[in-house]
Amino acid sequence: MQARHNGVHLEEDMVRQMQALATGRTDEALNARFGISYNTWRKLLAGQPIRPSLAHRLRMRVEALKAGEQY
Repeated sequence: MQARHNGVHLEEDMVRQMQALATGRTDEALNARFGISYNTWRKLLAGQPIRPSLAHRLRMRVEALKAGEQY
């Protein structure tokens, strides 16, 4: 079976915005704020690819947080 490599890289600016918006770096805090695990957070910080659907959801979440909506 061949591995699928259809991940995307989140823009560095978006990762920086997430760092500024993060309320903590535990699984609980990251899940409450962005809906991600600590492992996903580490992948983002390392510049590793993530699923396209997750990248889209994170962009929407960051935009909502910047607009003042609560999560």
